[in-house]
Amino acid sequence: MDNFMGYQGKTCVVTGAASGMGQATARLLVELGAKVYAMDISPIKVEGIEKSIHVDLSSKDSIDEAFAQVPSSVDCYFGVAGVMGAAFPFLKTLKINLLSNKYIAERILPQRMGEGGAIAFVTSSVAAGWQKPDSLKYYRSVVDADGWDEAIAEVQALGMDKLPDPTAYLYSKMAMNYLICKLQSLYGPKHVRVNGICPGGTRSAFGSESAELFPIDMDSPLVFLGYSGRIAEPEEMAHPLIYLNSKYASYISGAVIFVDYGLTAEVEAGLRPGMLGDSFDDMIHPKQG
Repeated sequence: MDNFMGYQGKTCVVTGAASGMGQATARLLVELGAKVYAMDISPIKVEGIEKSIHVDLSSKDSIDEAFAQVPSSVDCYFGVAGVMGAAFPFLKTLKINLLSNKYIAERILPQRMGEGGAIAFVTSSVAAGWQKPDSLKYYRSVVDADGWDEAIAEVQALGMDKLPDPTAYLYSKMAMNYLICKLQSLYGPKHVRVNGICPGGTRSAFGSESAELFPIDMDSPLVFLGYSGRIAEPEEMAHPLIYLNSKYASYISGAVIFVDYGLTAEVEAGLRPGMLGDSFDDMIHPKQG
């Protein structure tokens, strides 16, 4: 494929590359001529990648070992990996969804990325109310903490780890949106861009776990189908991710883009009822009546 997006020969790291959006992202990057270092805890089956790297994103040591297998210069990072959290303790979900990306972005990539580099994360459309004061108060100090252990200590000091385990998904995704904004001051002077997408319902390995956490009632305003009438395919999230890290998005940084066929836009404008856009406080302490 022609180098129309500027990925030919670029070194790209993709987490969560064994399935879903991560797998689709890795596969498309290979087609675009990138040198892809694919990471996951599960076996990765994507032809043409430079290297398949086993990593447990809940372990800082495992992350260090994984990046020891990556070249010293990285052009693009795609933080795609994530778990819904129903099957894991609160802290493990938080480590995988938030702390791994925070650690990689703050402690590993600054030494490996130079001018023209780009970072793109996957968060979630359920995190629409992330910027509200009643959301930020729960995780600002966690994201601002200096290092992995300090962030965990702050979570525990706030008592967040005492919340029901599935709550960690929403918490981590809201915090990721704040992290994207906070990273601007670190990477802006280096001319490295940082963005993220907030996917709506997408076909993925989350399937049954997602259905358990968010059962679909076709008469409910929380249905994630909207006018599209379907959930998205993984490639439909990989495309905007790849765009954001491409030369065509050269003046886009700090963007948190909702990729849900307009659902969040309608809810935030008051045109459709729903919990999307509520603060974290509202989500864990629903208003009565």
